[in-house]
Amino acid sequence: MDTINDNTKEEAIQKAFKLGFEGEKNRQSCSQAVFNAVSEVLGFKNELLFKCMSALEGGGADTGQCSCGAFSGALVSISYYFGRSYELWEKGITYIKAAKLGQKLYKRFRKEYGSAICKEIQMVKFGRTFNFMKKADFKIFEDMGGHENICPTVVGLASAWTIDILWDEILKDKDLSKYVSMEEALRNFKVRKD
Repeated sequence: MDTINDNTKEEAIQKAFKLGFEGEKNRQSCSQAVFNAVSEVLGFKNELLFKCMSALEGGGADTGQCSCGAFSGALVSISYYFGRSYELWEKGITYIKAAKLGQKLYKRFRKEYGSAICKEIQMVKFGRTFNFMKKADFKIFEDMGGHENICPTVVGLASAWTIDILWDEILKDKDLSKYVSMEEALRNFKVRKD
């Protein structure tokens, strides 16, 4: 049976949903909550990337106008494993595996919410949009269950979908947590390349 860090695919997906849901509910920052959930399940934490995602929350700088923070956090998670390296970028070599995997995520957001844009997801889930920087709007958001169950569910699903998408692309039957980086793990084991 294929496992990653002793989790089957189903266990990993369930764990990612739970960690994402709880992270958003208890600590907020949808982008960071997704990245943390995926990182916990796969065993790679990166403090710098986690910190860099702070302004991606709430539809980009808490504006609600750009990509959903859960979508952004999931894309960063996918790119962490399959993004283009500096070496390839400096050589001008195109590598779009992360984009291809990200398109799978986008399709799931479109199917579930009709969009990956924060304010459009807000319309689907709340019937209205919010300006998170206005205290009155934020209070209404909270009173409507924004951090109680609505956004935590969006984050939980994005986390679970990300694990599902990454599952067939990364190493199996290994304890990945003992490696310093995915690059180190890839040097030691074979991985599918597209």
